[in-house]
Amino acid sequence: MNTTINTYLFSFFLLLTCIVNAQNDTIQLKNDNVLVGEIKSFSKGILIMETSYSDKDFRIEFNKIESIVIQRKCLVILTNGRRRFGKLSTNVDGQAVITLEDGTKEKFKLEEIVALEEIKDNFWNRFTGAIDLSFSLSKANSFEQYNIGGNLNYVDELWLVKGSMSLLNSKQDDAETTKRNDAKLEFYRLLPSSLYLIGEVSFLANTEQEIEGRLSPSIGAGKFLIITNNLYLGLSVGYAYNIENYLDSSFNKTSSEAFIRGSFSMFDFEDISLDSNINFSPSLSEKGRIRTDYDIDLKYDLPLDFYIKLGFTINYDNQPVSIGNEVDYIFTSGFGWSFD
Repeated sequence: MNTTINTYLFSFFLLLTCIVNAQNDTIQLKNDNVLVGEIKSFSKGILIMETSYSDKDFRIEFNKIESIVIQRKCLVILTNGRRRFGKLSTNVDGQAVITLEDGTKEKFKLEEIVALEEIKDNFWNRFTGAIDLSFSLSKANSFEQYNIGGNLNYVDELWLVKGSMSLLNSKQDDAETTKRNDAKLEFYRLLPSSLYLIGEVSFLANTEQEIEGRLSPSIGAGKFLIITNNLYLGLSVGYAYNIENYLDSSFNKTSSEAFIRGSFSMFDFEDISLDSNINFSPSLSEKGRIRTDYDIDLKYDLPLDFYIKLGFTINYDNQPVSIGNEVDYIFTSGFGWSFD
């Protein structure tokens, strides 16, 4: 009886909400609490909702949601990599109903939803990003080091574009200045069956390995092997072309290589997230040359979209221009802010 009454009350509340403001999203929790506002995103097991009556966004565990209505179009990611684009709601049976652009409706279990992202009509509103920095200073040897990092992402129903950069400068008395700058721009074309095409341009300048600049455009294809509310695991393969300039210009060269890349993300650990990537690159033009790059980032979210970040990156080249410089690594920690 109470369940039936709650259902009617919830339906009436939704109708009243739509009349007053057709752009309000609504969720009902399993404890019968109702929230009205704007659902900004859902990923890593957490749904983020902005309301007019709270200074902070609500962060809601998705498994505590009983029903949901989103007035705006969303890119909905389902288990097994299925993707749908349309408006999302739930019916009286608790099933997720996605209304596609052609008006057809598809039904799924609510727990089949892995992530969703509102696709805004305004092009510029589809961007999100973050910036973080760290600085170290020591009187001993007049040591100074700073690191600046950031990323900018774009998403729509078929494309994902990710840009990132990191700038490191370290100096001290009686030692050469150490610099390491890297940047990356990635384009993903999303396909059915958890497949995707990838195009990438990366840049690395690294004094430890005497690299003045390595520009590496690449193309490839990949597949999401696992997509759940707790983790992502993707594998891709492809071809890369390297344009390498060194501090000693006599070593300048170009080369081609294949790559095998794995990407792994874990989340739904309260405010902690982890991202890791490994790239194995055997050369196609230089006999016996193998490069490997690995990075891992751990981030802890703070209020007001701030966060603390720890990162580790290692680069290996078994045929460097200088003996003894096969490996370079960097450990960073910093404070940042994300925006959308």
